[in-house]
Amino acid sequence: MNKPRTIRFAELRRLLEGLGYQYKRTEDAEVFRISRDRLIYFRRYGDREIVRGRDLASTRGFLDAWGQLDAAEFDAFLESTTKPA
Repeated sequence: MNKPRTIRFAELRRLLEGLGYQYKRTEDAEVFRISRDRLIYFRRYGDREIVRGRDLASTRGFLDAWGQLDAAEFDAFLESTTKPA
């Protein structure tokens, strides 16, 4: 993730759901769960809202570390859905 990218939350949600994550919106968070010990939390986002860079970076790191989507594949996803900020 060299260049700043912009991606809307709905696009990131589709990616995570496509990887098998169950999505739940709580009163104060967006929660994605694939197993008991693999959860990804975000602050509340609107579907059209741009996801913060630090949230993209942490998601990229989790997915790569957990062997679900390597960093290069995540970057390719961003390239295919976003434009430089």
